[in-house]
Order: sequence, then structure tokens, then C-alpha cells
Amino acid sequence: MTTLRRLRFLLNSASRIADAKALYAQLVVTRDCNLSCAYCNEYQTGAPPIPVTMLLERIDRLDDLGVLVYDLLGGEPLLHPELPALVRHIKRKRGGANLAVLISNGFLLNEARIRALNEAGLDMLQISVDSVKPDGKSMKSLKSLMPKLRLLARDAHFPVKVQTVLSDETAAQYPEFRRLLEELPFDFSFSLLHHAGGRIAIGGRHLIELLHRHRLWGGMRLYRKDAEALLSGDFSRPWHCLGGFKFLYINAEGLIQRCSQQPGRLIPLMQAGSVDLKADSCHKSCEAGCAIGCARLVSHSLAHPLQSFRAGLDAVPDTAPSVVR
Repeated sequence: MTTLRRLRFLLNSASRIADAKALYAQLVVTRDCNLSCAYCNEYQTGAPPIPVTMLLERIDRLDDLGVLVYDLLGGEPLLHPELPALVRHIKRKRGGANLAVLISNGFLLNEARIRALNEAGLDMLQISVDSVKPDGKSMKSLKSLMPKLRLLARDAHFPVKVQTVLSDETAAQYPEFRRLLEELPFDFSFSLLHHAGGRIAIGGRHLIELLHRHRLWGGMRLYRKDAEALLSGDFSRPWHCLGGFKFLYINAEGLIQRCSQQPGRLIPLMQAGSVDLKADSCHKSCEAGCAIGCARLVSHSLAHPLQSFRAGLDAVPDTAPSVVR
């Protein structure tokens, strides 16, 4: 993203503080996945990809509703044969002053797919890596993915963020994990392990100290105080969830959910309007203990615009980092 487009994106985002439009959408492109991690409930093995014409229409409608940031996810989105076309369609909106983000486990990456995502204009890849070696809960290990990560460092024109689900197991390995990746030009972040429904499933001072010890992506820094409170077992920190209003999760059936774990009213996207979204501008019973970082990030960003603007300057770089040869 060029400097001009980045500034346009940040200014457009600022307008969402006061208007009744959505800012951020997560769009499921397939429920199928090539892995079966024990902690995940967001996939259905063998599910067909959603037809590309249907997804293009959903992107058009999300643009009408004001969306500026799109996460393409699954399942495993790289299983969708028309993924680059979806990225291109997003980047045609608003003169490219928006963000197209891919959330992937990375196993299906190859030179051709990276080149296609470069050409489509992908803004960021979030790749999930949980452990140094495979274990009984997750197959997303550094040992398995290192060749793909080196390929990304060499060929990708977009920034890469390595996301880890924070748990006691991943925390114990994390210093070694970061040491093994220190040569690669990536950002890093955590998601907090949660139960079905979104309530945090971990805690302890050792996890809080880990957050302080390592440099993390700007978005994670933005709501780190919330994460620290959750990890300490204090669910009283006030916040107002904007899921279903500013943050939308579009499931495989094309229905708007509040987030991946809380369906809410399940409004059909293609019939939704600003009045429907505004109805979810309310406190929700699931807020206490919520560990859904994407919903918290959007909610916190709009509640603290100056802090968000500073973090945004870090989180949306002009170009990908220097490649490793």
C-alpha cells in the first residue's frame, strides 16, 4: 500500500467513529480445511468452496455497507480456486485504499500461489504457526512450515504476520520459536485460547510476562491491556463490543454473525442495511471474558482513535519487508 493510499485508508477509517457504517469484515470463502486442529471449530472437512460469483456479490454488498478491511478465511482459504480473483475484486474498491488480508495455515503455499497473490494486490498474510514441533493439538508447527516461511520471505511482496494461539504449551516454546524465526522479516502476534463461545480458556502471570517480553504487531499492542486483564482473571475491564455493527463475520451461508463464536441475529448479508447493523451497537452478554481478538481490536480502535491511528501507522507498512535471499 502506497503512503497516499495508507493515509486515505486511515482517514476513511476515522470516519467510522461517528457514522453507522461497518469497518471490518471477515468473509468465509470455504469451510473446508486441510488440517484438523483440536482447538478449532471453524471448519468442515470436505465442504465445497463457496461459488466465486456469490462471494463477489458479498464483497460488493460489504463495500456498500462501508467495509474497509476484509479478512478472507475458512477453513483454509487457499483451498478456494478463485482466491486471487477475490483479492483483486476487493482492491478495485475505493481506489485500493482498503485492506485485503488472508488468514491461512500456509501449508498449501507455493511459488505460483504467492506470485498470484502478489499480482492480485494482497495487503497482508496472517499465517498461523503454533508450535516448534507438531503435537496432539495442532499440526501447525514451525518444523513443518519453515520451507513455506522461507519461500514467503523470498517471494512475497506483502507483509506477513505470524499468529500463534497463546496457551501454556505454546508459551513454553515461544522463546525458541522466535529465535528460530529471527532471520525472517515478519511481524508476530497472539490470539488467546478460548472456549467455544469465545470466553478465554487460559490465564496466569507467566503469560502476561510473555506479552511484555516480545515485540508484537501494532494491533496486538493496541488491546494488550485488555489481554492482560483477561489473563489475570479480571473480566471487569469495560469495553463495548461492536460485533454485528462495525465488525462483521460473514459465514458460509452468507449470514452476518457478531463474530466466529457468537452468531447473534444471523441477518442475511444481501438484505442487510445500516439500520440492521446499528441495532447491534449495544453491550452484549458475552463481553465479560471475551477473548476474540478481532472483535476487540475493532471495538478498541474506534473507542480510542488516537491510539489506533498511531498503531495503524505501524500495522500498515508501505511495502513488504526486505526479502531474505
